[in-house]
Amino acid sequence: MSKIQSPAKIACIQMRISYCRVEENLAEADRLIEAACANGATLLILPETFTTGSAFDTRAEAYAVAEAIPDGRTSQFLLKKAREHGVYITGSFVERDGADLYNTAVLAGPDGLVGKFRKLHPCEDEVYWAEPGNLGIPVFHTPIGRIALLICLDAYYPECFRICALQGADIICTMFNAYHVKESRRLPDPYATMAGVLCMANALSNHVFVACCDAVGECNGTRFAGQSMVANQWGAPLAGPASDEEEAIVYADIDLADSRRKYFHPTNSRLANRRIDVYSQDLGYHPEKYH
Repeated sequence: MSKIQSPAKIACIQMRISYCRVEENLAEADRLIEAACANGATLLILPETFTTGSAFDTRAEAYAVAEAIPDGRTSQFLLKKAREHGVYITGSFVERDGADLYNTAVLAGPDGLVGKFRKLHPCEDEVYWAEPGNLGIPVFHTPIGRIALLICLDAYYPECFRICALQGADIICTMFNAYHVKESRRLPDPYATMAGVLCMANALSNHVFVACCDAVGECNGTRFAGQSMVANQWGAPLAGPASDEEEAIVYADIDLADSRRKYFHPTNSRLANRRIDVYSQDLGYHPEKYH
């Protein structure tokens, strides 16, 4: 078991996104990153497609703002901020790989690019521009803990969280463009967004910390739900939920090593007590396929 250097301070940066205005969104992200770092954050999470939004009217619009990794401006921005402050930062944006486009999150660290994750499950109209992710579900080992990344609709599949946990993730960072839904589908306040509920439930099921970072405000006709939060390994809100209308930074001080204690009673361990005689131990996931 690798040793974690120190407790981490998580910052979910809930920001407004201006549609396809990359420089404007990078400037806003920069302002909020500076504020979070000044407050001691060591792991910063930005929303899904934080430089553009994801509800593109055409594939051509998505292609026009897509970037290569790591040479594109958003990758370079995140790498620069992580290096300057000695922190870890993640957020997703539109990646261009040849003719293909992906909704991709990078994890930038003090020493450079730690890795990237491509969204597995494109959502609604996203299927018209984004390819399904083909990098598996990696877990990145860092001095502050083992970090996994998921993007929006991936959180609707419990298999994604379980595969992260089976690979030893201490925290799962989830990035959303979750939007306000009609009244018949809303939950009672203060948990009116399903994103937070999914994150709390899967934190409990897998005994891991889960950070849920959504955007806020309106972007190309979509009103984001906000309510970013961090759930502890018992599934309870450790910080948040934030407002559903205003920008916010949600902070949580956590010892990621706590997620490695996969039991709440000596005879009841989240992973050890699985009935692998009934269902597959690894859900058919083979990480070596993606290396």
